[in-house]
This record gives sequence, C-alpha cells and structure tokens, in this order.
Amino acid sequence: MRRIIQAGTVATTAALLGGLALASPASAAPTAVQTVTATYDCGAYGVTDLKIEASAEGGVGSVKVSTSGGLAPADIPADSITATLRLERASGGTVDFSGTANEAAPAGQPVTIGPLTAPVAAGDSLDSYIPAAGSDDASLSLEILGVANTCKAVSKQTPGPIVF
Repeated sequence: MRRIIQAGTVATTAALLGGLALASPASAAPTAVQTVTATYDCGAYGVTDLKIEASAEGGVGSVKVSTSGGLAPADIPADSITATLRLERASGGTVDFSGTANEAAPAGQPVTIGPLTAPVAAGDSLDSYIPAAGSDDASLSLEILGVANTCKAVSKQTPGPIVF
C-alpha cells in the first residue's frame, strides 16, 4: 500500500511540475517580428512615417525604427544615435525603448535606429504614444551627432498595436 501511495505522489508531483513548465511566461520564448507604421512629427526635420519592427525574448522587447521620408542631414556613423521610443500600454502607462544603436547612413538616405530595448511582459499591447496637445512630452527622443531632437506621434500604429 505504501508503494502505491509513493507512486501516486511521484506521479502527481511530476504532473504538477510538468504543468508549471508548460505555464512558464510566454515572454521567455522569442516572439515573431511584428512590423507596424505610424506618422511622427519631428519638428524642423519634418513629418515622416516610421516603420517599427518589434520582437521579444526572455522578457526583453526589442524595436528597430526606420524612417521613410526623414533623411539623414549629414553622414551618420554607425552606433552614433541615442534614442528613446515611448510606446503606450493598452493597460495603462508607457514603455520606453532606449539605446545607442544605428546603421551607418549617408547624407540624404533613410535612417534605421536600433535595436532599442525595454522590459516587456507576455500580453503587453503597445501602440504609439501621442502626447496631449500642448505637452512637452516626446514620443521619440533622439540625439544625432550631438544635436537633440524630439518627435511626436500623430497617428496610432497600423495595422494595429504590437502585442508581445
């Protein structure tokens, strides 16, 4: 009888541990790259559609931001742009993706920034952060060749939010 109880206990423990392993957070597994676009107003640098490519692994979200019409004003060396992209959580609050990373961009060519990283949780739904009218908040903060600039999102992302 004792062996039957021990065997039952071992089987129950194995089933519980197996269930816990299956229930581990989805953020631990890599997510597929999602691509969205949104329109940003970058002041003196103009209005541009930004392409945002996002993925996550191990609870860390990663985004790359590429310009469509915003062109490099001068040759920009690799890894010389410091940027923070602020996205809004559907559940409330914001997430700031930050880093100093970019591909080299010759003058007059589009710019790609990233990866920028931030902690994310499985199920996070993130969309453009559109500051309130008259606010000094920025959706995208940049420092390029020592010159600071900010951009404000003027549209939500299409085809929709990024979901990790």
